[in-house]
Amino acid sequence: MKDEDGIENSSQKNNFRVILLSIVYLIALVFAFIVMLNFGVDPFIIIILLAFISLLILGSILKRRKQKSLYSKLYPDKKQITIQRPTRKLELTIKEEQEAPIDKKFREVNLNFKYRKSLINKCENCGMIITSHKKKCPICGKALELKGIIMKCKKCGMTIPKSVKKCPVCGTRVS
Repeated sequence: MKDEDGIENSSQKNNFRVILLSIVYLIALVFAFIVMLNFGVDPFIIIILLAFISLLILGSILKRRKQKSLYSKLYPDKKQITIQRPTRKLELTIKEEQEAPIDKKFREVNLNFKYRKSLINKCENCGMIITSHKKKCPICGKALELKGIIMKCKKCGMTIPKSVKKCPVCGTRVS
């Protein structure tokens, strides 16, 4: 039962247990056969009952050894799936010096551009505000002269129509 080093071999230990349990099981079967014969049960029926019981017990033992249960097939053990990383041979040193963050160079965008023509126009006849792609007013039918009616606030830069007296954002008076 022990190896050369004095360590018990688990396979030999398991084989010994199986042999011992099978001997106890056979003794129990013989005892059950004798008890049933004393009660006057037919020997053929006794053999069928004992064979059925032995197949149930031995079948469950053999199935457990050779095949996994349905549950273990569907949900395998996480410990078996995880791959253990090998330990590092070199210790990594952490640098205490922190490098200065590199400034990303952003391109400046100039938003002070002017359109070739105004995008919003106002009809002088009825006062309707019309987009620049229209050639005439849809309400009164008068042709537009393409005059720009928008201006920029000097304080906040918001584009507002010329008819407004104050900037709606900052409240400064527009002239």
